[in-house]
Amino acid sequence: MNGLRRNTEKLFSNGGKLFAMATDLPQVGLVEGLTDTKGLLRSCMDSELDAFLTNVGIAHLAEEEMLHKKLILRTSSGGTMMATEFTGVQKNHVSPETALAMGADAVVMMMVLGGPDYASIQDAATAIDAYHRLSIPVVVEILAADYEKTQTFDIQANGARVAAELGADVVKAFYTDKFETVVENCPVPIILAGGPKGSDIYDTAEAAVKAGVKGLCFGRNLFQSEDRLERIARLNKILRG
Repeated sequence: MNGLRRNTEKLFSNGGKLFAMATDLPQVGLVEGLTDTKGLLRSCMDSELDAFLTNVGIAHLAEEEMLHKKLILRTSSGGTMMATEFTGVQKNHVSPETALAMGADAVVMMMVLGGPDYASIQDAATAIDAYHRLSIPVVVEILAADYEKTQTFDIQANGARVAAELGADVVKAFYTDKFETVVENCPVPIILAGGPKGSDIYDTAEAAVKAGVKGLCFGRNLFQSEDRLERIARLNKILRG
């Protein structure tokens, strides 16, 4: 068993599943609920979460909090909420050496499909190869060039398969109709991204788990919730049974 496989399996060491909270959203600007990210992470250190997904700056600032959970490091960036258009390429700006030095258990990068998507796909493929040289698992999240189409079957199904073919170890996919087909056609584990804001988050998680996802990675549905610890516990039960 090589280092990459060992490290990938460690992501799912808790009963074969991975439950992460995404706090990387302020990369595009201010986000409600993430004014004090360190405090948020500290409040969730004893929760059922397996991992925190965060940007490199917060990972540096919250070293103590990161010791208690797996660290999934966001390595790609695009624009901000002040941009006039959504970028078709989110380039990787955190080197494999930096991720390794920080003790990252995995990295996550975006791959944008649609439009002239070759630049995004080529950048992701090159970055995957670089991280793999240091046995760092790569999670690829699927976005659409027309962002409103991100949560559609065509984008998620095709994107998940393309990401896996390019070497992604895990795919972070948004829930769509025919989601079981998305999972069936992806030869690497899928973790569920985002989820709708509202009371149906549990129904969505149940449907995704039934379809075969190996994990959950939620952001606003957790950190913007007043009962986040209770919500984490309930989602954890859905994920692990």
